[in-house]
Amino acid sequence: MTIIEYLWASLDILKIVFEIFLLSSIIYLVLLFLKGTRGAPILAGFTIIGLLLTIIALTFKLEVVGWLTGQMWAFAALLILIIFQPEIRRAFAELGVRNTMLVKSKQKEKENIQILIDAVFFLAERKIGALLAVEREIGMRFLADSGIYIGADMSKELLTTFFYPNTPLHDGGVIIRKGMIHSAGCFFPLTQDMSMSKSLGTRHRAGVGVTEETDCVCIIVSEETGTVSLSYRGRLARGMTRDRMERHLHNLLVKGKSSGLAGNVEKIKQAISEGEESTDA
Repeated sequence: MTIIEYLWASLDILKIVFEIFLLSSIIYLVLLFLKGTRGAPILAGFTIIGLLLTIIALTFKLEVVGWLTGQMWAFAALLILIIFQPEIRRAFAELGVRNTMLVKSKQKEKENIQILIDAVFFLAERKIGALLAVEREIGMRFLADSGIYIGADMSKELLTTFFYPNTPLHDGGVIIRKGMIHSAGCFFPLTQDMSMSKSLGTRHRAGVGVTEETDCVCIIVSEETGTVSLSYRGRLARGMTRDRMERHLHNLLVKGKSSGLAGNVEKIKQAISEGEESTDA
């Protein structure tokens, strides 16, 4: 066998392997898509009956039954379209919506920021202490595991409920991940920086400490004064107003994710403390 013939034979083998992989992937995705749908039991029953009839026809050489099963498989595609018409229509609709989802994602992030701000200042007006961390690129699973998994959509009512006094989760922190309330009652590490003001309590030290461990954005509401503070990369900005909070959260959570903040950390730190009473940690 020449080298050319050997390479050609190798290409044929690779082609067969690729075809098997492609077909198995398509079958797996189709089965995964059909799993749990109302038409799945119908398709399973149709497939079982078709296979049984085919085996019987081949075993006992039943020509009429064999012809009928052959025709049945020919009409299987049409039958699938009829049975799974709602699911197929939904799949094509989702494909059309997926592109618009990319455009709507930033709008959703802006809406979540407004929900977060409304909840924070609702608590601040009532002097209810709160600690919220918004996850960015660095995962916070090791901290989320210390709390209770929630997995709920963002809402002002739910966020504020966690921090009401005498509720089971009011002393811990809330972690927000990918626009959802991921977990509550979480324990955040305290900052070890001794230069922080002595007037700041455990909640503020935890808010700074978690931003030293990760790149999250942490919001703290003081239980004593109702003051709202924002912490990022170990810097704590106190006395935040609603407008400043909205601007900084937009820069960090919307613009920051798209443009990256690796080279602008110091600028962001300076922007956070600009015009506010701040404490370096």
